[in-house]
Amino acid sequence: MKFQVLQIRKDRRTEESAMNARVLGEVDPVFFLSAYDIVAEIEATDLDEVFEIGNIGPEEKITRIAPMHSVSVGDVIRDDRGRCFVVSPIGFT
Repeated sequence: MKFQVLQIRKDRRTEESAMNARVLGEVDPVFFLSAYDIVAEIEATDLDEVFEIGNIGPEEKITRIAPMHSVSVGDVIRDDRGRCFVVSPIGFT
């Protein structure tokens, strides 16, 4: 299954909403629509595997679309059904 990884645009990192996303894993829907971009597609079986591949590889399971950092708190993972999951301090919401 292919998952999309969405991350906050670099120009938005200093805003309060970006801080809440990156530290607390709280992503406001309006902030999501205005500040996140698709940075990669990852071939994986589930969210945990997306997280693992997004951090340690293997690189061949990642299709990079834009510069990205490792998958971390505040990032959004979208599955092939369009459902979005926020990487939280523990697990996904």
